[in-house]
Amino acid sequence: MTSGFAELIDRGDGRYAIAIGPELAVGPPGHAYLFGGASLALALDAAAATTGRAVVQGSLQFVSFTPLGQTLDLAVTVLQAGKTLAQVQVTGHVGERLVLQAGVTLGARAGIAAQQWARAPDVPPPGSCPPSTSLPRQDDKAQFLASMEVRELPADDLPTGRARFWLRRKAAGPIDTASLALFADFIPVALGRVSGRPGGGNSVDNSLRMVSTAPPGWCLCDITITAAASGFAQGRVDLWSENGQLLATGGQTLLFNPA
Repeated sequence: MTSGFAELIDRGDGRYAIAIGPELAVGPPGHAYLFGGASLALALDAAAATTGRAVVQGSLQFVSFTPLGQTLDLAVTVLQAGKTLAQVQVTGHVGERLVLQAGVTLGARAGIAAQQWARAPDVPPPGSCPPSTSLPRQDDKAQFLASMEVRELPADDLPTGRARFWLRRKAAGPIDTASLALFADFIPVALGRVSGRPGGGNSVDNSLRMVSTAPPGWCLCDITITAAASGFAQGRVDLWSENGQLLATGGQTLLFNPA
């Protein structure tokens, strides 16, 4: 059990397990699987629980899908742990099959004042934005998106290749590292919106760079789809609190879904 996922079982020695239920699943009809952002969130949570340190950054590579109804086993290997930071590797298996691997940096340096140079975009508040119509159709057993409140900013007000969403988990709680990892994985939704291809694409990797957590509330997900070539697209995201605090940045490469 960790702070982000009560269902995550701590088996000791950096080993964890979780059964993938509908609340963590996404996917089109007939193909429900673990949400990619939840994969990263689980890896970050396991790394933090093992080291007792806060996440600085994490990057995850998807090797395969984790199907609904299966058990995901996570193993955390501490590569080095110094006074300031620790670096770990997290691998995920379903049975004998490798499904994900991640590298995570954790730690903090005392005595350095927090600063922010970037500025949040000037956007309407969540209450002035309608519910999103960009969410892809889901399998009846894939319920992750149902656990989210998603408000969408009008595309007419955005430059080409941009999408912005106000996001909030329906379950009350702070905007923690796990929540930010979930929010950052709305890049595929943005790809579907800007490209006109339903569902967008499948994530090849998923990264998150932490700045800060925040109290319960809405998070502005500001996404840029930068380019596409050879059937792959590149995207990045900035995650902001309602009061304009930068909470995290992220990015990923996506493989376009077939027509």
